[in-house]
Parts: sequence; C-alpha cells; structure tokens
Amino acid sequence: MEILRLVRDRGRSLTRRGEQGRRPRCSLFGVAILLAVTGCEPPPDPELLPDDRLRAELGLTDRDRVHTVSVRAGVGERADPDFLEVLVGDLVQFVSADWMVHEVHFELDSVSAGARAFLERTMQTASPPLLQQDARFVLTFADAPEGRYPYRLEGNREEGRGVIVVVARGTR
Repeated sequence: MEILRLVRDRGRSLTRRGEQGRRPRCSLFGVAILLAVTGCEPPPDPELLPDDRLRAELGLTDRDRVHTVSVRAGVGERADPDFLEVLVGDLVQFVSADWMVHEVHFELDSVSAGARAFLERTMQTASPPLLQQDARFVLTFADAPEGRYPYRLEGNREEGRGVIVVVARGTR
C-alpha cells in the first residue's frame, strides 16, 4: 500500500505544477505497480476451466485448472492424450468416452517414493471401474511432488499406458 500512496502523491504533484502532459505516464506507471503488487495472474485457459458438473459436485471455480484425459477402448485401452504435463495444484479427470469398462492404475513401483506416498495418502493410486460413458475419475495434484506419474489402463482390451508429469508453478 505504501507504493500505491507514493504513486498517488506523485500524480498530484505533477498536476499542481501544471505538467498535465506527463500525467498519463504516471498513471501507466501506477497501473503497472498496482498489477505487480496485487499479483495479477493471466486469465485462465478456457480449455482448463471446470465444467458445470465439476463446479456443482466438487465446488471448483475459474481458479481451478482441470486437464481431461479421454479413455476409450480400441484394439487396446487408449488414453487421449497419453502424455500430460500439469502444474502442482492442477486437477486431472479421466473420462470414459465409451460404454466399455476402464480402470486407471498408477504404477507405484515406477514413481518416486514421494509420489508414491502422495498417491497413497490421497487415496488416488487407482480409479474405481468406470462403467459407463462419461464416468469420471478426478485426481488432484495439490501439494504433489514434482515428477513422472506413469499409469496403465485396464479394461476389456489390451492394457494401455500413459504418463502425467507434474511440474512446479513458474517452471513452464
């Protein structure tokens, strides 16, 4: 707040001296300082906004980032995308794109000890069976350790595989 007061006072002194032409420059300076002080974030990515169902059932807002992995059966179980990079704090939802049975299992022997402890503590090591189209398994990576989280898909076809990579905010 001290910075904002300084900008306001500086603008008044310019006006008193009759230097009207320089005022917009100070106003722009003030706006820049205000944005820096308030920690203004860029607008949310529209593709990562939670849908109405997640807002209603989980209380998510525009501040939450939700990545979607579509799961379907073909020749084998498939995830689209099968590689996903997320920030610590993001959510990931696996959504069944067909009427086949799908399950997501993290490969606990292939993750770091910290990642394994995180998945076990948050009870996110595996999904329940996704039994119908549009069934969802939603995970949170709030306070998750950075690293690779490989998973396999099981269901009616040959196993599929994918990986989620968690990175710290500000590193992308």
